[in-house]
Amino acid sequence: MKPGLTTTLYFIISNLAILLCFVPLLLLFIKKLKYEKAYLFIAIYWLANGLMNLPEWIGQSQNKFLLKHCTLVYNLLDAPLVLLVFLFAASPNNKKAIKYILPFFILFEIIMVVWKGYNLESSTIIIGAGTFFAITFSVIGVIEYLQKVEHTPFENTMVFVYASFLFAYGIFIIIYFFSYLSTASKAENLDNFIIYYVSLLLSAFLSCYGLWQFAGKPKDSNEAFIS
Repeated sequence: MKPGLTTTLYFIISNLAILLCFVPLLLLFIKKLKYEKAYLFIAIYWLANGLMNLPEWIGQSQNKFLLKHCTLVYNLLDAPLVLLVFLFAASPNNKKAIKYILPFFILFEIIMVVWKGYNLESSTIIIGAGTFFAITFSVIGVIEYLQKVEHTPFENTMVFVYASFLFAYGIFIIIYFFSYLSTASKAENLDNFIIYYVSLLLSAFLSCYGLWQFAGKPKDSNEAFIS
């Protein structure tokens, strides 16, 4: 692909992806979903993704100091936010496990930062562990969904959210190895960023579609999952 075309493609995809990250928060208010905790944390999760990428919009994409700290802060928030989504959406048995995992993961983050420092080294370890839990509980959620014949609107919404997490974190594994665990040329970094924003665009779209199509519909009987 020609350099000019690659740059144009990157500009279009990155801006669409960032814009889409703010849509779940908009849907939260349009569809009056803010009192459902699972939907609330889904919106917060995507809002964090959008804010983390905001330097692209405000002309600060070359500000390495800002980008570094946005990335480090986001990487600390990422897994806890995903675990909170799972906590308020999971079946009772999985909910019990997540109630233990969440505080231990936060403690793990603190230990890593104290031990390795507030830097890329500790962040790499943290996001690796967070990716494992995100994929694991997303797979569990999809399997539980497929085991049932009839589903509530809440369950239909969440399967799209689980699918979005699986797609995002599955693609992120590739980026993780190329960007975090190895050195890459400038051209390869641009390719990695295009892959990242494509995955962000598609995964955010899946969450948005689930929230728009199913969330808040009648017979949304998810009371058993939010206690």
